[in-house]
Amino acid sequence: MDSLPQSDRARESRQPLTAPSIAAASEPVALPDIAPAPAPHWFDWAIRFALWAVAVAAFAAKLGGNLANSEVLLPLLIVAALMAFYLLASVAPVARRLYAWAQAEPVAMSVMPLLLLAPYVLYGRLYGTFEASDLLTAGVLLFMPVALAVINTGRLRVADASLGLIVVAMPLVLPLTNYQTGAVVTSTDVLLRLGAFALPALLLALASRKQRAGLNFLFVCAVLSLWYSIEFNAFPGFDLPGQPAGLSYFHLAAICAFLYIVAVSGRFSGLGLSFSPTPHGLSVVASNLALFALIAIPVGLVTRFVIPGIAMTSAPDALARAFTIYIAVALPEEILFRGTLLRYLDDTFRWPQATTIVVSALIFGAAHLDNPPNAGWYFVLATIAGVFYARTYLATKNVTAAATLHTAVNWIWALVFAG
Repeated sequence: MDSLPQSDRARESRQPLTAPSIAAASEPVALPDIAPAPAPHWFDWAIRFALWAVAVAAFAAKLGGNLANSEVLLPLLIVAALMAFYLLASVAPVARRLYAWAQAEPVAMSVMPLLLLAPYVLYGRLYGTFEASDLLTAGVLLFMPVALAVINTGRLRVADASLGLIVVAMPLVLPLTNYQTGAVVTSTDVLLRLGAFALPALLLALASRKQRAGLNFLFVCAVLSLWYSIEFNAFPGFDLPGQPAGLSYFHLAAICAFLYIVAVSGRFSGLGLSFSPTPHGLSVVASNLALFALIAIPVGLVTRFVIPGIAMTSAPDALARAFTIYIAVALPEEILFRGTLLRYLDDTFRWPQATTIVVSALIFGAAHLDNPPNAGWYFVLATIAGVFYARTYLATKNVTAAATLHTAVNWIWALVFAG
C-alpha cells in the first residue's frame, strides 16, 4: 500500500494560485495548486468512445423499432448527446476552454446549461405534456448553481453566504410546494432536508477567520444545490422510453451540468478524470477492495444488512449492470464526493489527511440515510466504503480509480448478496 498521509511540511508548502477576476465586482478566486491536466492519451480517447458507443447501443437496443420513427430516433439522439458531453467532452483541454470563456463571458456561460431544457420542451410538446411551472423549476435548478460557480469569490461576505444558502435551500423546498408531486412529507424526510441544509452552515462554523477569506463558499453551495436537486427529486419527472428505472433525463442532464460547474470554476484538473488504467491504479483498487471486504462483509453478515444469495442472471445482464453502475452511479458520485467535496475540504481546511478522509466519508454515509429499510447500517457501511474510496482516490489522484472500486463494491453486492 502507498503511504497516504502527507507531511505537515508538504501540506504547508502548497500555495494557492490566484485566478483572474470573473466579473468586475468579484474578488480573485484562489485555486488549488494543481498542475494542469494533460490532454488525454489516445488510449483514453478510445475508452471514452467505447463507453459512449456501448451506452448508445444499449439504449438503442432497449428502444427497438425503426430509427426512421421519431419516437425512437429523438430519445436516442438526446441520450447520445448527453453521453457525448459526459464522456467525450469531459477532458482537460475542453474544461480549460470553458473556464477561459467563463472568465471572459460570465453571463453567457451562466445561461449555457439552460440548453439542457430544450429536449425536455421538445419531447414534452411532441409526445406528452408538461407544466410551465415544471419548466421554470428545472430552469432555476440548472441556472442558479452554474451562476454561483461562475461568480464564485474566494472572500466570504454576508451577501455571498446568504445567496449561497438560498440556492442550497431551493431543491430542498421546491419539491414541497403545491405545483410539485404533492407527496406526503414524513418527519424523516424533514430531518434529512434540515440536515442537508445544515451542511454548508457547518462548513461556515468550522472555518476559521483566515479560512473564510478563501472559503469559496459559492462554489461549494453550487455543488450542494445540484446534488440535492437529484437526491431530493427536485427536478420534474421526465423519463425517456428505454431508460433504466430510476434514471431520468434530468439525472443525466445534472451529471453534465455538474461537470460544467467544475470546469467553469477552474477545478477540473484535480479530478484526474482519466480512463487509462495503470498497474499502480489497479493494485490500489484491488488492495482497497480486499481491505473493505474484510471489514464490511463480517459487519454486514452480523447485522443481517447483507444476506448471501447468488443473483441468477446471465453474463450479458451482469456486465450490463456493472456498466450501468459505473456510468450512472459510481463515476458521478466519485466526481462529487471525492473529486470535488474531498478536495474542497482538503484545500480549504488543511486538516490532517486522515481527518479529511473521515469527514468526507461521513458526508458520503449521510447521503445514504434515505435508503430503506435499514438506513442506520446503510450509513455505517457507506461511511466505511467512503473511507476506502477516498484512500483510492488520494493514492492514485484519479477519480476513475475510485469509481472502479465503487463499481466493484456495488456490483458484488448486487450479484453475491442478493438474498
